[in-house]
Amino acid sequence: MERIFRIKEVNSDTSFQDKTLIVDKKKINLLIVLELGGMSQFNRTYNDIWKCVKLDSIADIEAINKLNAEYEYKNICLVHHANIFSDTSKGKNSWAILFANKIREIKQVLSRLETPTEIDNTYVTKVVEKAQSMYTENAPNEQKIKTCLGLKLLISNLLDEGTFISVACKEAGDPDFLIELGDFTDKNIKIFGNTNFSFIENNDSVIEQGLKCAAFRCILNSFVSSAWQNKKGWIYYDTKNKKTVVTNKDLWIYSLGTKIYELVARSKELTEDQSKKEEHAQRYFSKTYEAFYIKNWGKPAFNNWKSVIKKIYIDFK
Repeated sequence: MERIFRIKEVNSDTSFQDKTLIVDKKKINLLIVLELGGMSQFNRTYNDIWKCVKLDSIADIEAINKLNAEYEYKNICLVHHANIFSDTSKGKNSWAILFANKIREIKQVLSRLETPTEIDNTYVTKVVEKAQSMYTENAPNEQKIKTCLGLKLLISNLLDEGTFISVACKEAGDPDFLIELGDFTDKNIKIFGNTNFSFIENNDSVIEQGLKCAAFRCILNSFVSSAWQNKKGWIYYDTKNKKTVVTNKDLWIYSLGTKIYELVARSKELTEDQSKKEEHAQRYFSKTYEAFYIKNWGKPAFNNWKSVIKKIYIDFK
């Protein structure tokens, strides 16, 4: 990645000069959480795949620019409520809501402006002014424009062959939304959305052998869909083939190892084997459950339990 710096001395010349340097950014898998308290489920889960970050809003382009300055993304997982790209606890007036039709309008506005050297608040002001001149009624407002630009900044920083997984409810009910997001990059990536409800948080405590264990569940290492009403399941847009693919499958996102996700066939109700695997996975990858087990039955017993589970499920790491 090339970046231009202002350097005062180059070969004994003390005047300021532009110098292009090659800066290697760290390549990570980024998981963004928007909901208040949403980080808790990821903090209590063993995870060596995802760098988890809490943002209040995808409209916060300054925060996204800071991330982009340091990282490039192999994969991105964005956890939010359907088409609301901000923390819903902040109140409806601050919600960053965006649908496909508004993205198309904003793209029309952007096409009338020069390509900026940097997407910042100065550029946002220009976009807002242009939008107001182009659309006399219901012009995209600053919040929607910032949200659109925030998504563009993230997706454009995805590396080739990367994946953008939007964990939200029924977002892919309009597949055009995924197509519009795909237009934010010229790389070959896949953009996933769910046609069903998705788990956002799963925080109930449980009683096990008469003892209460604190909440330990997480959307990672589980079937992400909380209900299976639409048999289309997860849909993705493939930017390489310019094609929308209906998988008819649910999504399982990993937290340990090298495998990022898996598409899994299912029916409305999980099979007994699928339910058992999910229950075991939630405990196996949980720091909270490990502490609970060791406290009550000792570390040797826990290690024995874990080794048995690992033999049954060879994809657990």
